[in-house]
Amino acid sequence: MRSKSLKRAVALSLICLIGLVLLGCREREEEPAAPETEEETRAAYKAVLPIANLPAGWKLSESVKVYPGKKLYDSIDGAADRFFQYDFREQYVATYASENSEGKIQVEVYDMGTPDDAFGIFSCHDNILSRHTKVGLAAVMSEVNLDLCQGKYFTRLQAFDFEEGEAETPLLAFAEAIAENIKPGADFPDLVKRLPKEYVEGTVLYFHTHPTLNERRYIAEENVLNLNENTNGVLAAYTSEERKTEDMTLKFEKDVLYLIEYRDKDEARSARTDYVKHLRNLADNSRAEGQPESEKMFFTGILQEPMEIFQLYRGRGREMHLVMNIRVLRNYIFGVWDITDAEKAKNMVKTLASNLRR
Repeated sequence: MRSKSLKRAVALSLICLIGLVLLGCREREEEPAAPETEEETRAAYKAVLPIANLPAGWKLSESVKVYPGKKLYDSIDGAADRFFQYDFREQYVATYASENSEGKIQVEVYDMGTPDDAFGIFSCHDNILSRHTKVGLAAVMSEVNLDLCQGKYFTRLQAFDFEEGEAETPLLAFAEAIAENIKPGADFPDLVKRLPKEYVEGTVLYFHTHPTLNERRYIAEENVLNLNENTNGVLAAYTSEERKTEDMTLKFEKDVLYLIEYRDKDEARSARTDYVKHLRNLADNSRAEGQPESEKMFFTGILQEPMEIFQLYRGRGREMHLVMNIRVLRNYIFGVWDITDAEKAKNMVKTLASNLRR
């Protein structure tokens, strides 16, 4: 009996071992392609970084560092997660020293895979308070920083050890050199071009995933819009509201038009079902006993082809006002959040719907 049990155990072990070997072979077959050679990588960053066209009076002070894929965590650690919501490939980091001062410029170039995703990560860093400048497709800057979008690249420039007010000229010179190197340039993503043109500068966000959307505008803890790497979304504010404190003036985005593109009608319908359920729950909870009338919400919907229409109201009687509308058309979900003017919101979605039918 012991001999049979031993043979059975050995046979079982051999089967498991063969299975592990086959699994290992399959995993090796499914591994991503090997990274570029050192020569290919060097050629890639030389084509983008200011090397042949360095601004006068500057030199590359150390070797270029390259961070492909998940190695980005070694470069920017906690800030890397945002890049992986897009099609990030690799980062090039170069430091330049002035021959005439103590000043240094650090250049970080991010290969985002596609021009759309380069604009997407740029839009994450842009905001309603940004100071915009005309370099490349889009650029924002401060006294010591400049962010640039051109082609499939997002670039961040940082100035160090300059006297006050002296960094802006070299920052612009480096940005222009980089923009000149990146050929061809690119246009804005198609979804951005579908938006009505009157949006507030700095409020556009191009996104794919729930974390990216929630970072700019909190929707819910759960992914109620069923966003993923295959969805494309855009939002922009058409009104800004200022609030002044003793120390500063704050700006808030209002009348935020959003547009989400799903792969097909079925995915859009599934997302509509989950999002409508979420909004109905919000409305039901707002009418709990003891809630003031001004905070109670009411949700309505019209399920009909070719476009389904949903609306969320707050308040009662003369105080009732529209706070959100939603439309579903083919494989799109779109509408307006934080409505300040119902007629304006109606015209915004009407224009967008017309753009989507073209």
